[in-house]
Amino acid sequence: MNIYFKCYFELFFLVIWEFIRHVANEINDIDLWGHLKEGNRIALNTIYSRYFSPLFQYGMRMLQDEDAVRDCIQNLFVQLWVNHHKLSNVNNLRSYLISSLRNGMITYRSAEERFKKVDLESNEVFDLKFTVEQEFIQREEQTQQINQLSEAMNRLNARQKEIIYLRYFEEMDYAEISQIMDLSIKGTYKLSARALESLREILNIDKIILLAFLLSIKR
Repeated sequence: MNIYFKCYFELFFLVIWEFIRHVANEINDIDLWGHLKEGNRIALNTIYSRYFSPLFQYGMRMLQDEDAVRDCIQNLFVQLWVNHHKLSNVNNLRSYLISSLRNGMITYRSAEERFKKVDLESNEVFDLKFTVEQEFIQREEQTQQINQLSEAMNRLNARQKEIIYLRYFEEMDYAEISQIMDLSIKGTYKLSARALESLREILNIDKIILLAFLLSIKR
């Protein structure tokens, strides 16, 4: 009898847990944020699960240190929980989280004295190395083009690499990018245009061909 009861209890718990996960996944970001502000731990965990991957990918571009990136992400969510009652409303949760992580990693760099000054124009600050396995599910004949793009991207300065990553790899709009990179909308457009022009000159191809290739990356 005890064995049957134990099995029934475990099955009941599993069903309830799956139901909670399903409901949490159906909640939109604005509602999740509202629940977090009210002190809901499930909302915090759901936001963490939903955005850990893009946060980690972005973080690795800046620090290139898995443990440090994980620490920064963990610290971000600890601060969100500790200060949940002070949080203001956000219109775009993804860009808010990435922007917060970016600021946290800059602080981390300063605290660790890895760099005396965070120079956002330095190629050391934002790394954009990628392989076919990491960023693409493409046919073998595209490998050479991808390698050429990778080499060209790493000849750009840090902010140029960052804006192309956010625009074409994360598919963010200019409003989101401006918030993350602390630029005006006009400044974001200008930086994007300069980055594309620099990349076009390095690759020595028409701008239309470059845009078509970048836009096909995530398709």
